[in-house]
Amino acid sequence: MIERKLTVIKFFIGIDISKATFNYCVRYGGGNVLNGKIANNVESIKEFVLTLKEITGFKLSYAVFGMEVTGVYGLILVNTLTKMKAKVVVEPSMRIKNSLGIIRGKNDKLDAARIARYLIKNLQELKLWIPRRKLIDELSSLSTLRERMVKVGVMITTPLNEDINFIDPSISAANINLCNPSIMQVEQLITNIDIKIKALYTNDDHCNRLMKIMLSVMGIGEVTALQILIHTNEFKTITTARTFASYCGVAPFEYDSGTSVKRRAKVSPLANKRIKSLLHNGVRTCIGNDPEIKAYYRRKVDVDKKNKMSVMNAIKFKLICRVFACVRGDRFYEKGYVALKPVPNEIDN
Repeated sequence: MIERKLTVIKFFIGIDISKATFNYCVRYGGGNVLNGKIANNVESIKEFVLTLKEITGFKLSYAVFGMEVTGVYGLILVNTLTKMKAKVVVEPSMRIKNSLGIIRGKNDKLDAARIARYLIKNLQELKLWIPRRKLIDELSSLSTLRERMVKVGVMITTPLNEDINFIDPSISAANINLCNPSIMQVEQLITNIDIKIKALYTNDDHCNRLMKIMLSVMGIGEVTALQILIHTNEFKTITTARTFASYCGVAPFEYDSGTSVKRRAKVSPLANKRIKSLLHNGVRTCIGNDPEIKAYYRRKVDVDKKNKMSVMNAIKFKLICRVFACVRGDRFYEKGYVALKPVPNEIDN
């Protein structure tokens, strides 16, 4: 479906987004280029699209808009274009940069032109942006807020705990008494956020079902399941276990060249390390409580003499595969589950 939509593209619009404005570069007709800069708000974006329609032969269905992942700065543009039924591509900046060869110099106008060139060069491989439901955006925002509050709590409590054994006890006690009200407030805020998050996804049948399926897999807690739900866009954007393993830095990649360069396969540092860390905690839980995983870990480490972190990485992939298999089959995780083979029709015989 996406490939069919992209075969009619004639206008390539690269956009470099900043907080207050964005630069654009429109390439069309084999060599025509149009550059400009407008404000990053709904009214200006609508005027921009109307300006594009003044170009001879322009139709929104013939255009693709491309931009880098910029977090909240790009939300207004993406949401406005999506409501107008425009084709939108949102890519990580490193993917765009690495695809264009050697790059010298940088400014907003150049970046917009380079994004437009990226769209032209990779037209047949582009993946259109799949908008998230408002519920997922809200869960994502709350999840980010929770993570910030956890960091604030750690920033306050860690130095206080370290001071206990090194400074005067009376000074340490006084510091702890001063900070206790703030620590309690942060803890209460985290609790309130957790309650709000749970209320949101339990009130939505689809999200609630997905969360229950993921939570049925040992090693997948509520925080981990929520992150998977958000970053896969309810399993619409990332649909396979291997793709998600690559996304969160679990999949190892080979490094071989000819006969002289042969290195051990390693995971890439380009990953969502937040989810990877959560999966690591899940693996530790499984090693302690899941007999199957525990036996696998001990066999690989004690008998096969494999590196512990390498084995734990393999177990992370097992957990990811379990989650995606259960979601694909719309079922809870069952130990020793065997898929039933479909009964052949008599006509086929």
